[in-house]
This record gives sequence, structure tokens and C-alpha cells, in this order.
Amino acid sequence: MGVEYKDYYKILGVSRTASDKEIKSAYRKLAREYHPDVNPGAEEKFKDLNEAYEALKDPEKRRLYDSLGSNWRQGQNFNPPPGFEGWQTVNMGDMGGMGGFSSFFDALFGGGMGAGGFGAQGFPGGGAGGYEDLFSGMGAGRGQRAGARAHAHPPEQLNIEQELLLDLEEGVKGASKEVVTPNRKRLSVNIPKGVRPGAKIRLAGEGRQGHRGRGDLLLVVKYRKHPRFQLEEDVLVYEVPVPVPDLVLGGEIKISTLSGSELSMKIPVGTQPGRMMRLKGQGFPSKDGKSSGDLLVRIKALIPEHPSEREKTLYQELQALHAR
Repeated sequence: MGVEYKDYYKILGVSRTASDKEIKSAYRKLAREYHPDVNPGAEEKFKDLNEAYEALKDPEKRRLYDSLGSNWRQGQNFNPPPGFEGWQTVNMGDMGGMGGFSSFFDALFGGGMGAGGFGAQGFPGGGAGGYEDLFSGMGAGRGQRAGARAHAHPPEQLNIEQELLLDLEEGVKGASKEVVTPNRKRLSVNIPKGVRPGAKIRLAGEGRQGHRGRGDLLLVVKYRKHPRFQLEEDVLVYEVPVPVPDLVLGGEIKISTLSGSELSMKIPVGTQPGRMMRLKGQGFPSKDGKSSGDLLVRIKALIPEHPSEREKTLYQELQALHAR
């Protein structure tokens, strides 16, 4: 009896001349996308991906599959050609609850294949394509077979993300913040010096309750807009308005840093607006909080919006001087 032909190259989205590395890369990318714990309802697609990878990752099985030629189409009725019967040299092991491979796979590679080919982690071979490799850090249970887990209960998203709004001063000095969790608990959280925007502070066991236990609460760091300082990537920038006469003739300005100290900085003669000046060791702390970067001071020209009569007279004289 005929079975439906499966185009394993098409399933993985690679050409028939793809290298082993390209096949593995395509499989890993698609397996992340269609894993049932990530994409509920995609189990059949996920099984097709694993079957295709099982057929193409092994040089001998790929050679046998390629010997069918390239004229077959996905879903076309297929009968094994003479010489393919009884080819049973591959031990496929235990599928781990995901169900067997297709009749096409069985017909091509012989009986005993339909039991599957998943190793202890629920992926073919349990090695390079293993669950830990593909989904590390996603919060799924470890050491369990993906298929068994998917059938035991629906996929759960137990971790919760919550914005943690900080002042730049708190990022420079470190702080203790009170946080109200989604479970309405009030917790005191230590904020380390040098924590970056987008960093996540994990509160274990403060997420959603599920079949596998309780997830975590992830506090995502965000900084409020500061009137004088900006954090540009890892660099702290201070914008300071300087009166035009000081830019022309030189002068000195005072800068109050985020750490609370006050510094003096000289303005050289002929300083142009937009110039960046550096104060070493006065910037944002390093990620480990043990040192500080530099503070960049961006010069802005301070133009009087409502000049006095005396200022107008002086600027008119200067204007006339430049007009000569």
C-alpha cells in the first residue's frame, strides 16, 4: 500500500545540497519556533521537523533518501522501490511520548523505526539538538522529555515580567526598593550599583502557580528621564548650558554629580557648543559595581531669552563689530 511522500528538505526549508551544518542550524531554529511548550498546537509540525532531521542528519539515511531522486513532491503517493525492503540497520530508541514517525519513514528505512528516535531529552539523539541546547533559559522543566511534558498538561507560562522604574541616582549609588508583586506581596529589593536598563532582577517563586510549581517574577529595569543626566548605552552624559561670554573668553563651571559631590571644570577659550569634555571616574558604575566609568560633559550655549537693556547694548556692539 502506498504512503505519502515527505520532502524532508522542504520541511526544514533547506536545499538538497545543504551542508550538515546548514541542516542542523535550520532544524534548531524551527524546533525553537514550533516546540509545543512555546507554540501550542504545533505538535504535528514539530514531529515533522524531528523526523526530517532524523532522516537527514545521518549520512547513511540521507544517502538512501537522496537515492529516490528529486522528482517526488510532498504528499505524493509513494511505494518503496525494489531494494528498499527490510532496510533495518538503525536503532531508533524511544520516542518519549511524541508518537511514532510517519509511515513514509517506516517504509523507507524499514520496520521498527516508528517507535521514534528521541534521546533522554526529547530530541533526536539527545545530544546537539537536545532540549537544554535549544531552550536553555526559557523556564521549561529540565531532564524531562518534551513530548511527555506536552501531553501531561498544557504549556504554562509561569514567569511574570514587571517594570521596575528607577532614578539614575539609584543606579549610581545602589538602593533598596519596595516592590508590590502581582500576588500583592510587598517585598524589599536590593538594587545593585551599575544595573543597566533592560536588566532583569529575578524574584524566585513570585510568579504564577502552575502544575510544575510556581514561576518567578522578573523585574525589568527602566530609568526615569533625568533633567540633566542621560545614560547613553554604558556612558553617563551631562548636558551643561554655558553663557556665551564664557564660551568665548573661557571660564569655570560647577557640576553636581549623581553621587552627590560637586566638581569644578574649566571651560577653555573658544569652546564650541556641542563639545564633549571628560571627567574621569565620575560616570556610571561598572556592571560589577567595583569601578566607575567617565562622565562626558556636553557643552550647550546658554542664550538669554530676555536680555536686559545693558546686554542688548553689548550684543549690538558685538554685532556691529562683526559686521565691519
